[in-house]
Amino acid sequence: MSKSIIKNRIFFFLILNVFLSISSFAQSDIVGKWETREIIGYTNVAEYSLIKEKQQYEGRTVTFNLDGTFSSDEAMQCLSDCFAFTSGTYTMVDNDHIHLIVKNIRFVGLTCGMKKTNKEDFIKDLGIFYIYQEGDKIRLIPSSGVLQDDRDEMLYTQMANNFYKEWRKYDYVWQNTNGNNQQEIINDCIDSKKQIDLSNCKIVFSTKRDLEEFLILKDDKEFHYVIYDSHNKKVSLAYPKNRG
Repeated sequence: MSKSIIKNRIFFFLILNVFLSISSFAQSDIVGKWETREIIGYTNVAEYSLIKEKQQYEGRTVTFNLDGTFSSDEAMQCLSDCFAFTSGTYTMVDNDHIHLIVKNIRFVGLTCGMKKTNKEDFIKDLGIFYIYQEGDKIRLIPSSGVLQDDRDEMLYTQMANNFYKEWRKYDYVWQNTNGNNQQEIINDCIDSKKQIDLSNCKIVFSTKRDLEEFLILKDDKEFHYVIYDSHNKKVSLAYPKNRG
């Protein structure tokens, strides 16, 4: 079996795995109490991770009610600290998106007066979140509300995670670059193995880890990976090693 066929099959199963984990999420599915690491709307976080509460939980939770309201709180263990409780409304934009608005916040604890606790800083429209379901867990990820964009983002994120798990399975040919933006950096990424026509590629995803930037390029047929070392100002394509 040719290398290209194997690569295409691997990519097909990767896409299939992502889409099989995606299911429509109706309002009735989100109603109830969930365990969460963050009080909804209290801290600025990239996303919220929720796990359906199965027994009495002594940490932070969020409860979604049938009437379109929610409340988020945490178990108070010592009044010498400061605890925040938020509440607001939610709307199911569609089966895959939820809109959250924090309408009230209250603080309890002896040290709350020592902290900045202006309600106006927390009462706000949090925007639309994509509901990504993983078993009994859901992730609420900031979204523009376009489902295909959300699904692409999840696919590319999983591709990036898989790459970093298997980075030793690739060869690298490093080139110097003084590029000030992604496209300039890509322009300095010479395909020394003459395997890829970079002129037909566009950047569809990028993510940073420490001083390294990972980019996914896409042409008409497949995806290609690029690594940019911002500390040493070097860039390289990632070439899959020949598995024979």
